[in-house]
Amino acid sequence: MEKSLKPPLEREVRPLSSGGGQARSGASAITGAGSIGCAGSKGLAVMVEALHKTYSTGGKEVQALRGVSLGIGKGEVFGLLGPNGAGKTTLVKILATLLRASGGRAEVGGYDVGREADKVRRIIGYAGQDSERSAYFRLTVRENLLYFAHALRDVPVSSARERIERISSSIGFEDRLDKHFISLSGGEKQLVVVMRAIIHEPEVCFLDEPSKSLDPLTARRVRDFLKSYAREKGMTICLTTHNMREAEEFCDRIGFINHGQLRFTGTPADFKRSVTVKEVLEISSPMLDGAVEERLRSIPGVSNSASSESTVRLYCDDASKVLNEVLAVLNDFGIKAHLSMIEPSLEDAFAVFVGNDAGG
Repeated sequence: MEKSLKPPLEREVRPLSSGGGQARSGASAITGAGSIGCAGSKGLAVMVEALHKTYSTGGKEVQALRGVSLGIGKGEVFGLLGPNGAGKTTLVKILATLLRASGGRAEVGGYDVGREADKVRRIIGYAGQDSERSAYFRLTVRENLLYFAHALRDVPVSSARERIERISSSIGFEDRLDKHFISLSGGEKQLVVVMRAIIHEPEVCFLDEPSKSLDPLTARRVRDFLKSYAREKGMTICLTTHNMREAEEFCDRIGFINHGQLRFTGTPADFKRSVTVKEVLEISSPMLDGAVEERLRSIPGVSNSASSESTVRLYCDDASKVLNEVLAVLNDFGIKAHLSMIEPSLEDAFAVFVGNDAGG
C-alpha cells in the first residue's frame, strides 16, 4: 500500500479546482514580429503583443524585453533561440505567470497571463532551470510524480500511476522510479522535472532548456518522446534552447530573440536561409588561436567566423574565392590544417545572426 504523501504545497503550481470549462476571452489581432497571420487568438495557444519587461538593478534599469509580439499555434512545438541574456527565460516566465510584464499583454490558452493567472496555471506545465528545487528530496521519483499529479493536479491515482509508468518507460527511466530524488544525478533530476511538467497532460507546456545536463542519447530519447506525446495529446510546447540540433529536429518553428527583441520567426530551414552566408569553410588544427582567427576573419569576402576547440568556421558567399588568402594566412603562422567546405547548419546561422545583431 502506498504511503501517505503530505508534504507542503510547492509554490510553482497551485491545485486545480474541479471546474475547468469556463469560456476564454478572445484576443486582438497580432501585429509586429512573430505574427503568423491569424486574426485574434483563434487557433493560437499563445499570443504575445508588444510585451515589455524592465528590471531595476544597481540603480539602473535593464530592458529584458522590448516590445515582443508573437503567436504560437495550437499543437505547435516552438523553440526560442538566442544568446545568454537575450530575454528567452524572462519571456517564458511571464507566460508561465512566474513574472509580471512591465507592459504589453499576453494570453495562454485564451487567458490573460496578468489578469487570469490562476486560469493559466491550470492549463500549463512548466519545467524551469531551477525547478528541481521544488521537488521533495526525501521522496522517491514515483512519490514525487504521484504527489504532483494527484494532489496538485487532480489526476486520479490510477491514471497518475499509468502515466508515470508510460512516460518513464518511454524515456528509459523506469528503473529509477523508486530512487530517492536526492540520490539522482543532475541529468536524472532534470528528467524528473520534465516528466512532472507533462504528467497532467497540459494544454501548453513551457520548457526552459529541457535537455540541459542530459547526455546526447538521453536527450534524443526525450525529444522523440515529447514530440510524439505532444502530437498525441494536442499539446503545445514552447521551449528555450541553446542546442541547435534540438531546435532543428524538434521544433516546427523557432524564434530568435536578442537584446530583448524578437528578430526572426519561421522554420529552422527558413532561419538558415535568412542569413547571407552561402558557404562555410571549416579549418581544423590544434594550433589555431584567437590571433589566427582574427586574421582569417579580416580576409575580404569573409563575413564572420566562429570557433570551437581546434576548429574555426569562416562564413562567406564564395569559399573558393577566399581559399588562397586563407592558405596564405595559415602559411604565415606556420600552421598545417585540414580545410573543408560544408553546408551551413542551424548553428552556423545562429552564429552569424548573433554576430550581425551585435549592435542591439
